[in-house]
Amino acid sequence: MKRKAINGPTSMLQGKMILTGFLLLPLSWADAVAAGEPRPTAQIRLDPGHPWRPPFGLDRIGRPLTVVAEIAAERLAAQYSLVAYLDGKPVARAKLSPAGKPPVSCEASFSPWPTEVVLEAQSADGQVTELARQKVDRPAFEAEAIARPDRIVHPVDLGAILVPSDWLLLAPDQTGKVEAAAICRTGDVAGRISSWFESAPAQKTVAEMPLARDRRGQASLPLPPIPANVDRDVLHVSIGPAGGPELWHKRIPTMLVHRAPQWPAFGAVETKLRYDAPISVRGEDGKFSTMSYADAWNERLRDVVVALPNGSRFVFWRGSSYVPFWAGRANTGLSYEWAETSPPADGFEDCVEPLMDKECRYGRVRIVESTPARVHVRWSYQSCDFKYKVWGDSAVEDYYFYRDGFGTRVLTLQSVPTADYELSEFIILTPAATYPFSALPPNLVDILFLDGQKRELTFPFLANEQGDKIKSRDMAAIFRVRLHKDDPLPAIYFNPLDLKLPQAVFGPFMDKGRIVTPCYWGSHWPLARGKTTGYAIDDRVHVSPCHNSVVSWARSRPTPLRTAQLETIDTLGRSKPMLVQTWVWLIGTSDADDGQLVAWARSFAKPPSVEIEGARAEAESYLPERRAMRLLVEAPLVTIKIKPAHPCVHPVFELDAAPQTLVRAEIDGRVLNPSEYAWDGRTLWLNATLAHDATLRLAFGH
Repeated sequence: MKRKAINGPTSMLQGKMILTGFLLLPLSWADAVAAGEPRPTAQIRLDPGHPWRPPFGLDRIGRPLTVVAEIAAERLAAQYSLVAYLDGKPVARAKLSPAGKPPVSCEASFSPWPTEVVLEAQSADGQVTELARQKVDRPAFEAEAIARPDRIVHPVDLGAILVPSDWLLLAPDQTGKVEAAAICRTGDVAGRISSWFESAPAQKTVAEMPLARDRRGQASLPLPPIPANVDRDVLHVSIGPAGGPELWHKRIPTMLVHRAPQWPAFGAVETKLRYDAPISVRGEDGKFSTMSYADAWNERLRDVVVALPNGSRFVFWRGSSYVPFWAGRANTGLSYEWAETSPPADGFEDCVEPLMDKECRYGRVRIVESTPARVHVRWSYQSCDFKYKVWGDSAVEDYYFYRDGFGTRVLTLQSVPTADYELSEFIILTPAATYPFSALPPNLVDILFLDGQKRELTFPFLANEQGDKIKSRDMAAIFRVRLHKDDPLPAIYFNPLDLKLPQAVFGPFMDKGRIVTPCYWGSHWPLARGKTTGYAIDDRVHVSPCHNSVVSWARSRPTPLRTAQLETIDTLGRSKPMLVQTWVWLIGTSDADDGQLVAWARSFAKPPSVEIEGARAEAESYLPERRAMRLLVEAPLVTIKIKPAHPCVHPVFELDAAPQTLVRAEIDGRVLNPSEYAWDGRTLWLNATLAHDATLRLAFGH
């Protein structure tokens, strides 16, 4: 049910009161009627808020108390009021303006929290009647503390991945601070906050934190000295009066990195990404346990990190079943999905997709190429069900990257001819202890058509409000997906042969009558084991990374770049007819504006015309898979006249038979400096956008 907030009149006695509106047919009454209980004429319900909804963190401390008045009288009175009492004295009054046909609900918020709330009705002649009274159980003391480093370092640059949100990750040279908020409702406190690492309890930092009754207080203090001889520790934060008993305590697990990995500015590296929390495991009996991250896979298996000059990181992680994703600076990730098949008819459990391969029995990743000009990483896999059953189909995804932060996803699928596969979905990975609304921005997805039209999808997505935004125009579109509220580099996705928009936008989850997520949320992937696909929120959010499905193309697939049907051998060794199809998408991360992204898409969709001297075009002269124009070099001096129909963005050339040494590169007679191109002996990438005809000259030597 859509909730509409309506402003109404307010009055103040003491303190602060906020009227937020009214709701029709509250859930609590619906439950009462369903249970056969008589509906009261009026009642008061205290709304403590929902942990999955804002506010979060420090903002949760001292927030106003929301009080809901539920009125079911056959005829509404002239005026209703909620009156807040603190220790027997009225401190605030909220005039309510219910409208519509009963039953109705009105809500108001009070700060400070009262000890009792009364609902009153006033007749047209001014007679006041008390309808309901509700005592308030006021928490005596509330507090929260958050430890933050002095600056943000990409977690992958510290060798870590999806660090739980309530942990602290520190680089070798980092310091930081602890920020805290607290409120005491029983009296004034001459408070003090202190922090220390468990391995060095004598080295504390301390700050004063005086608290006046019913008033929220804040404090900040530096982190204690960083321990030098451990890589894991616990930061303790304590609040209490000086010399008195402790009122509140928090333990913050801490990952200490004393030697960060040294990624290349551009390149792919095998590694083992660090994740210090245990893996959550659900047994067949439904009971939960944990297993060590270090022991979760075959010792020979490694992760792969692709580092790009714009600071983005693309990872192939064992914990995601090798499903690759953009690992964001703000500790989230974005996956474009995989090849997922419809469940076969001969029996299966849960879904049939590579994310079910939690042990990486079938998935493999390897670095094919990592040069100054190009990176190529290959991921091969089979879709399996929850019990690791496979059917013989297989997929290979080749990822090519260049120094500009863009690359390609090349999916080659070998399947039975009748198979029906899903290929694309935007899935945002979030770390443990992360409520989706705390991390994901409302403007998750932008759709940019090649003619410049733009559509913005906001979440939670309600079809009756935004349904027209996902109607296709029979025109290719480039997509921008934001990974986090604080991540400056959104992910990019484009296929020039895909003329359809996503077929499904995932709606939010509801809990206790409230929207609690922007979109679908699942705790069964990544990393977690033993749990099938879920369709509701659960407490695993606190102990395991989760994922958020945003939009999906479902079974709508773009036209393949290549298709072949042949007799071959499937992964189970059976000789049979198989269909082999290849699709290509432009991918990347970029803060480019709309016009620049459309230029990227047009450049990828249509290569320029060329006139060549000293070389000739290969049979397949342009390969979208690698964004590359292919030439066979026949002379030490090659001249290429580039004639773009629209701006040609960062062109790539594969120059077979060229000498290894590129002595000089010129565009229109100007010699390029080393930052304007990259050459690896075969592949040439140009850091240039050619809006008009241009002449490229390449001089080779031995």
